[in-house]
This record gives sequence, C-alpha cells and structure tokens, in this order.
Amino acid sequence: MTRERSGVYVWVTWLSKLMAGETTCQWSPWFKAHHTDYSRVPGNFQLAAWTAEHTRLLDEISKEREKFGETIYREGQNKFLAKRPSGLAVAGTPDLISMESESVHCTVFDIKTGNPRQSDIIQVALYMMFLPYSTGLYKGKKIDGCVVYKTGRSEVPRQIIDDKFKKNVTYFLNILESSIPPSKLPTHTGCSWCDLTIVDCPERVDVEETVVNETGQDFPL
Repeated sequence: MTRERSGVYVWVTWLSKLMAGETTCQWSPWFKAHHTDYSRVPGNFQLAAWTAEHTRLLDEISKEREKFGETIYREGQNKFLAKRPSGLAVAGTPDLISMESESVHCTVFDIKTGNPRQSDIIQVALYMMFLPYSTGLYKGKKIDGCVVYKTGRSEVPRQIIDDKFKKNVTYFLNILESSIPPSKLPTHTGCSWCDLTIVDCPERVDVEETVVNETGQDFPL
C-alpha cells in the first residue's frame, strides 16, 4: 500500500530521464520521490531477455578490466546514498566501477542493452558527480565514465560535470524536492514507460487513442 516517505528519495535513473526530457510527466518521478510501497506495472518476457544480455555484457567488461590489473566493484557493491543539506537523498547503483592500481583514477561503467539515449550519458555523469559525496572510497578520485552498448561504447569524461551541468542538476532536484507536485501529463507514450499503475495515477493512459475526423470534410489551409 502506498505511503509517504519520511524524506525525499531520488534514484539517479529517475533524475537522468527527467533531465534528458525523456520523462515528459514530471509528476511521476515527483510522486515516487515522495512515496514508497506503491503498486508497479508487472514486467514481461522482454525484461528476462534484457537481464540475461545485461549480465553477459557486465561479465565481459569485468574480465576486461581485471586483465588490466584493476580492482572491480560490481552492482550491489556500488550502491550509494548522497544527501543534500536539506535532507533529500540521491541513490544509485552503478553496474561496475573499476579502480586502477594506484587508486587515483577510476571509471564508472553502465551497461545498456537498448538503443542509445541521452539519459544514458546523464545517468553515468550523475554517478560520477555523487559518488565522492557518498563514500570516502571515491573522495578526491579522478572519476570518468563509460556507457557500454551491444554495438559499442560512449565515453563520459569527467569534464562533463561543469557549472552548467551542476546548475541543471540543482534545477531538477528542486522540482523533485518541492512540496508542490508538478502537473500530470498523461500520454500513451509517456505512460507506457511509467511503472505507476492506475491505483496511484487514475489518469494513466493504457490504450492509445486515435483521433478521427468524423465529418470527413476538407479543411482550408
């Protein structure tokens, strides 16, 4: 049963999609940031296929970095929580973090089995930004990133985290932290990617609506 959180809790994946404009309904991540134990849309067979592909690619990257003598941290080992002075918490779980032997430089890897999206780059950049504030292991480290796709890789240099990027992060965190919820924007496309159900969002659109010109008349342009 849905209940309010004791504080605002934001997953990096929600924030990255919001910043990339891939989440058009800002109410959805806002609701999840302020509530927990909400009903979720069940997964399907495609999720199982994604999981297997993701695991294979993760294993390949792990073996590659180990050959370079780097220390590997995978998935659950990388879960972090960074807090704002206001109490807002940002959480994330990078797929893999490799640290060079001298422990000065490390790389955050995230595996994606779908088509490349702008949110992929932003997600890794957010990991790079928040990790030093979550644990002493990464404080003072030079952190770069890399998104791994089935067809190739996209490097994410640490220079991406400049003042402009930080300003944008602040802007969207303020939206999610606000006590005033954003307006809902239910659409077929947007709702198809949202895991909230009609239990918490009665306005959810599950069936694509087709607009038909019932009169069939010509219109002047």
